[in-house]
Amino acid sequence: MWHRVIGQQRVKNMLLAAMRSGRLAHAYLFVGHEGVGKDAMALELARVLHCRRGAEESCDQCESCIKLNSLQHPDVHFIVALPTGRNEGADDGPLEKLSPADVELIQQQLRQKGANPYHRISIPRATRIKINSIREVRRQSVMSTQSGKQKIFIISNADEMGPEASNTILKTLEEPSHKTMLILTTSRPESLLSTIVSRCQIVRFDPLTENDIRTALIEREGIDQERASLVARLASGSYVGALELLEADLTALRHDVVAFIRTVLGNNRVNLVNHIEKLAAEKDREFVARYLRLMGLWFRDAFVLLNGGSIVNVDQQEDLMRFTAKFASADLHCVLEAVDHAISLLYKNGYIHLVLLQLAVKLRRAILEPAPAFR
Repeated sequence: MWHRVIGQQRVKNMLLAAMRSGRLAHAYLFVGHEGVGKDAMALELARVLHCRRGAEESCDQCESCIKLNSLQHPDVHFIVALPTGRNEGADDGPLEKLSPADVELIQQQLRQKGANPYHRISIPRATRIKINSIREVRRQSVMSTQSGKQKIFIISNADEMGPEASNTILKTLEEPSHKTMLILTTSRPESLLSTIVSRCQIVRFDPLTENDIRTALIEREGIDQERASLVARLASGSYVGALELLEADLTALRHDVVAFIRTVLGNNRVNLVNHIEKLAAEKDREFVARYLRLMGLWFRDAFVLLNGGSIVNVDQQEDLMRFTAKFASADLHCVLEAVDHAISLLYKNGYIHLVLLQLAVKLRRAILEPAPAFR
């Protein structure tokens, strides 16, 4: 059932039960870790609700399904962060003042998202969901539909709305049209206004299992079982994370993560600055975020070794055991929080060099005091 969405059977069952009883909410907040299928589920629900066949499974063949394959459906709107155009005013359409090249890139990214709901949309200079986009939602929500069914607005990473956009979407949530459904997705619900959260039905998504990810990698991406198993272990329950790891030189990246930790905890500041500059030179937030997620997974394994349990980086167990023997008193809770905070700063457009430098300081403070250096 709903084969485009990997796992999440509990959520599928809940939404199907609401469909069967005619009790779908007018506003949902899909909450869960990044890459677990929140957008995929929102798009699949829209696909089923608009499919001409009118069944619990979309047909993939009708005009509505075909249009959703490229996110070109007139009654299903997918809202993401966008760049600001030159001389853009609050009353301009969200794409109106952007260059033709920007518009083409945005449309290309949306087509990719329609074809693969686990595609991570990447648009340069797009750090906020603009007030213009949310005003367009409000305007469209009171207009008649072309299909005769309800309009569905999916606001991806809704935590990227600024104060003005948040207050505007709140008005739509307070005065919903009976032919409108809003689905907000987020991995950071604490960043949303409490009034927005209270007006949505919250649906919590679980991290994907290793088996879910491994099976999807083999069946969807044609990955061999050994590599799929390794990537599934390292993906931290995220299929988007798994896809990004496939694109990386995983072996070299994981070794470099350990080298960076050694450099941070060593006494050569020049080496540390050089390592940070090398990472920052990538100028690729997704690369650095992926790097930090692997670092967080490594430190999580260190915590597991100290407290008993199964680790993910089994081929790096020797390094992990050496680390835990030397830093048995390290505050790994603080370490993991520091890594998570650094990742969140990257997505808030923080200066990459400064984010990594601040992280290095926090790691040293949480691990080295009063422990010796890790060599």
